[in-house]
Amino acid sequence: MGPIADRHTFDRLVREHLPAAHRFAIRLTGDGDAAEELVQEALGRAAGAWRTFAGRSTFRTWLLQIVVNAFRDHLRRRGIDASAELPDGQGHDVADPRAPDPLAEASAGELGRIIAGMVSSLPPRQREVLVLVAYEHLSPTEAAAVMGVTEQNARTNLHFARERLRRQLEPYLSGGGPARDRMSDGLQNGQVHDGR
Repeated sequence: MGPIADRHTFDRLVREHLPAAHRFAIRLTGDGDAAEELVQEALGRAAGAWRTFAGRSTFRTWLLQIVVNAFRDHLRRRGIDASAELPDGQGHDVADPRAPDPLAEASAGELGRIIAGMVSSLPPRQREVLVLVAYEHLSPTEAAAVMGVTEQNARTNLHFARERLRRQLEPYLSGGGPARDRMSDGLQNGQVHDGR
């Protein structure tokens, strides 16, 4: 894609990619209200800079990069280093109203909430890359571009995030049953399922 020709095209692209930006913000912040504020801030920045979009990446990647930058600024304003661990209790899950039938998905839903909490408690860089790769289905190369880091840095943070989740989930994975089988398969394939 090349540069954006006019404001109408920009508005159309924002509407097209807004759901992905919102999902990404929810998973980064772990809080629906904070995610709304983050997306609003990112959209404000994007609206002010749409003429600078040169088309060297996809519009989605460009918009998600703005969300990442707004998230990092949000952490800095709260006195949290974006590359540091979050203090205990900072990450928590947000229920997704689009979740499947609760009775049919009770076991997977419970494990999903546990996983969402674990993802929210990852250090910010690990969380960013894991969400981009596992939930937004970007490649590590694309995730690196969104995050503004080298591909090796993104891959290393992704590895650490997966290993941390694997260690934290070990008690749940050793218990057996269908939820354990789905989780084990997902971790081995580099995917994380959180019931959303």
